[in-house]
Amino acid sequence: MGINIYTITKSSEFHGRTVISGFAPSFQSLRVERSSQTRASLFRPKPNQTLASPRLATATMADGGASLSTAGHGGVDRFSALHDDLLRHIITLLPIRYAARTAVLASRWRYLWRSNRLVLMDADIPEPAHDAVVPRVLADHLGHFRDVILYDCRLASLDRALPGWPRLLAVKRTERLALGNRFNRSEPSSVRLLPAGILRCDSLQQLHLDYWTFPSGAEVLLPHLRALTLTRIVISDPDLECLIAACPVLKSLGLFVNSSKHVRLRSKSLIGCTLVGPSRVEEFTVTMVDTPLLERFHLFQLLNGVEIRITRAPNLRVLGYLDTRVHKLQTGNSVIASDTMVRASTVVPSVNILGLTVNFGVFAEVKMLVSFLRYFTDVVTLHIESALHDPSVTADEPSGENHAKFWQETRPVCCLRSHVKKMVIHDFRGDQNEFEFLKFVAMNAQELQSLLVVLQEGIFSSADKVTEIKDELQCLQFPTGISAVLPKASNLTIDDPFQC
Repeated sequence: MGINIYTITKSSEFHGRTVISGFAPSFQSLRVERSSQTRASLFRPKPNQTLASPRLATATMADGGASLSTAGHGGVDRFSALHDDLLRHIITLLPIRYAARTAVLASRWRYLWRSNRLVLMDADIPEPAHDAVVPRVLADHLGHFRDVILYDCRLASLDRALPGWPRLLAVKRTERLALGNRFNRSEPSSVRLLPAGILRCDSLQQLHLDYWTFPSGAEVLLPHLRALTLTRIVISDPDLECLIAACPVLKSLGLFVNSSKHVRLRSKSLIGCTLVGPSRVEEFTVTMVDTPLLERFHLFQLLNGVEIRITRAPNLRVLGYLDTRVHKLQTGNSVIASDTMVRASTVVPSVNILGLTVNFGVFAEVKMLVSFLRYFTDVVTLHIESALHDPSVTADEPSGENHAKFWQETRPVCCLRSHVKKMVIHDFRGDQNEFEFLKFVAMNAQELQSLLVVLQEGIFSSADKVTEIKDELQCLQFPTGISAVLPKASNLTIDDPFQC
């Protein structure tokens, strides 16, 4: 039975890619939509943000002293009947300048504001007032701090206006903290030194640091930290390892364009790790030394000379994207090469969602693709990104040769033959070598239930090219029927982070 049906569409929920998915009994209906989202948004770190309703705040507080209790209800006081806990929650949903104004409404609101857990985002404060308002709010608030997100204020001014503010964050039991040092990003790394007191704020549950130099050898006390994100941080390999070790309940780790060259993951609690590597280093190594609970490991923009070592990660379930151009993979004591013999002791059967990047026009990468697949024996969902040649990456150039003979002579791959149920091909251009791979899949994928082919952005400029791809895909014969696949927004909370 062939691939039943294809509909070409482009969903605003799906990272800027065009989708061909099984849907209808013919190709008569062609629907094309546009999107501005990119796959990079999958991994872009975002500070924790609280929901705010400026429209509500403006309507109820535009006059500064408007009554929240009676506005719009004919003088009937609706708010007084609400429990204090609910009113406190309402305050946390307001931008800081509106939340503070609730204190002038009545004595009850004044008590609620001053005793409530502070949610401070400096982006909510008008630009000229940043440097004056932030230290005043931190110093005057009587309650504990829940969220403190500082990206727009000058921290040098904060040091002058409120000396010892890192200690205050600890005293006030801050739970979520995001600190950006963007005003000093062009300064030498010594000027951007992170206040060491931040690392001893033992109440923190989430911490996001951006544009800092880590204080070498600093004492770290983060017993409750569950999520850590480091972005553009100058930090040594030993300091990074010590930092991770000092977070005994850490669940999520994000490392984005930092200075480390060798990341050693040793954590009894870590479940997910996202890594965006530095682009200018010649060698970069990440080793899963002892991560018994690690389930998800995401790689993005890791270029030349990258080695991934899986020493102990028995629960690793999601891995990608491995790049056949530049990534070296080591499992146990075995380094995977295109001619490496697979041994039972070195396969990784735990992975069931795998993402791979390959240039189908480069024979060496095609062979490495097969080798990678042989080591991940139980993959159920396979994502493959068809890459163009990138001159900035040290890799072989496309030869223009047709690789049909290679695929015809390649013995079956275990995961393709017996386990893969869903396959997604990203950035498909309709090159002949891409079709040769799909023919290999069609001959061998006995359990395949759904196939999603995502066209590269530029393909839609040519209606003839779209028609050509459609016709050739219709000719593929699969051993099983292919069910419909609908594009969905990628979300790190869902099982498949590469989900279409």
